[in-house]
Amino acid sequence: MSPEELFEEGAFLLFKQQFEEAIQYFSRALEADPQMTKAYQARAAAYLKLERLDEAEADLQQALQFEPKNPRLYFRLGQVFYRKSQLTKKEEERKALLEKALEIFNQAIDLEPLYAAAFMARSQVYRDLGEEELADFDLDKAVAVQRETAKARKLVDF
Repeated sequence: MSPEELFEEGAFLLFKQQFEEAIQYFSRALEADPQMTKAYQARAAAYLKLERLDEAEADLQQALQFEPKNPRLYFRLGQVFYRKSQLTKKEEERKALLEKALEIFNQAIDLEPLYAAAFMARSQVYRDLGEEELADFDLDKAVAVQRETAKARKLVDF
């Protein structure tokens, strides 16, 4: 199988929530093509679902070496740090992880200013940090972006 075929099979398994099997296909795709960014991103998504956060982070960091301006990679990396913040029992570590997630979601938004999911994720981080006004602002921004995107689709699709 070609790297693209391996990736497609992995993507199908990921969709079916067969995460371990998907990881195997993405790994094989990456053995054949070590610069296949989408395979790193997809494998990271599977790792994230399995709570294998360090592996997800490593894949996303690797993918960013090839596509440093890809907002979705930053979004997914922000999710990793946010999830790590939820798992730690130490308050100081939790806050540091939330701050890191915030920084990374900011990078995603800087690269794609109309990234509704990133605004929603950043809103949750602000809420967890006790910044209710900023959280509400980002939530409103996410809704506004979604609304404008829907309007644009109506115009294009008639």
